[in-house]
Amino acid sequence: MKKTFISGFILCFIGTFSMSSIAQEYKNFDLSKYYTPDIVRNQLDVSGSSNGSFNSSLDHSSGNYINGNLNAAFSNYKSTRKLIRTINANISLSGITGNGNDLTTGTNRQNGDFNNSAGFGTSYQLFNTSKQFLSFGGNINYGYASEYSNQTDSLKKADTYKHYSLNAGLNAYIGVGIGRIENVTDAQQAVYLIEAFTKNNVLDRDLSTNEIFSLSQEISRIKNKRFLDARLHLMDEVSHVDSFFVANNLIKKSDANYFTNLYDIWLYGDRFERKAGQSFEIRFTPSATLYNYYYKTTYEISNNTNLENENSNLIATYNLALIYNYEKPVNQKWQHSINATLVGVFSDQRYTKANASYRLGFYPNTRTNLYAQISQNIEYNFYGSPTINGYTYPVNIKKFSSDTYLALGTYYYFSPQLRLTAAINLMKQHQIGYITGISQTSNTLNSNFSVGVNYSFF
Repeated sequence: MKKTFISGFILCFIGTFSMSSIAQEYKNFDLSKYYTPDIVRNQLDVSGSSNGSFNSSLDHSSGNYINGNLNAAFSNYKSTRKLIRTINANISLSGITGNGNDLTTGTNRQNGDFNNSAGFGTSYQLFNTSKQFLSFGGNINYGYASEYSNQTDSLKKADTYKHYSLNAGLNAYIGVGIGRIENVTDAQQAVYLIEAFTKNNVLDRDLSTNEIFSLSQEISRIKNKRFLDARLHLMDEVSHVDSFFVANNLIKKSDANYFTNLYDIWLYGDRFERKAGQSFEIRFTPSATLYNYYYKTTYEISNNTNLENENSNLIATYNLALIYNYEKPVNQKWQHSINATLVGVFSDQRYTKANASYRLGFYPNTRTNLYAQISQNIEYNFYGSPTINGYTYPVNIKKFSSDTYLALGTYYYFSPQLRLTAAINLMKQHQIGYITGISQTSNTLNSNFSVGVNYSFF
């Protein structure tokens, strides 16, 4: 079964590659030379829901509950030649309450829980003309959860339980580096559009490199305009692209062939993100996290021991990281991606970790992406006589781990309604542990695959 699946996967890869060689390609346009114009994008997502139930048995019991949740997230993104800035904020509220009565024993029960969380974060990259940059930012987050239950009998005796937990985190970072990663997805979509027009004999002439660049920047600008109505946004986007081709006398005639190709590439030509460039950064990040926990139980009905406990803990962490990113679109169909990070961390536990990955992406057309990726993670941890609740434990713990990952995957449209996803993953893990004079070694090999088919009727 597994061999058959792998063989089929490879054949799918080869078959898609063969079909791609037929497509015409604007080889003189280098995606890695593209950069976006000055853009600002805002996004606000809000969601909420509620449900409940009521149940009653006239002879035995009755009960009901109701719950609800509300979520909101806001993001702001700004990109210019001198600045890349992001601002994110989110809040989430949820809760449930219920009660019940046992008519046989005369017992009443009430219970509920409430959760809320919020976060705010920002990041800045300030560039000079040589693409050297200063980066800084941070985030703050907060989470609170509470739970209670109360059971009362006919004599007004009660068993109660109360619990709450609070966590709050704050971290900031500052770094320096050189280089810049550009999103070139819009340039790729422009090339897809021109290739489709050329194949279907829509263009009156070939476009120059400067015209392709200008079209790509126009696509980037109109995609980041703010609209409340997605339908009006689509109409505005298509109208602007159409105006570009008409104004530059590029279209033979605006017929059905022209507009069907335009809509098809606009809807499907940016399914897969493409990037270009490289950057190297040295970053220092201090952070602090506060944990607080409390619970209390009292028993008047049950024959149990009352309990009460509260615990607070503040953990400070400092890390220094070296970060390297590399993105290279070889052409419109192939992409090289390299990411590498080396991090040294100091807190109540000290450790060093390094990871690196290489990904080869293949994009034969607007509807297909195939990839192969290999990753290597290495980590060394050291715990020296940890202190917990005021007591220092005389124990030393050391651990070395090495994880190697290999992944193959595809995302393929048979038609706009029918698409296939498939992936194969392999992981080799090697660990050496040392706890106060005792050494342990383990080696594991894991593999899995997944296949999914999705069909949209409408």
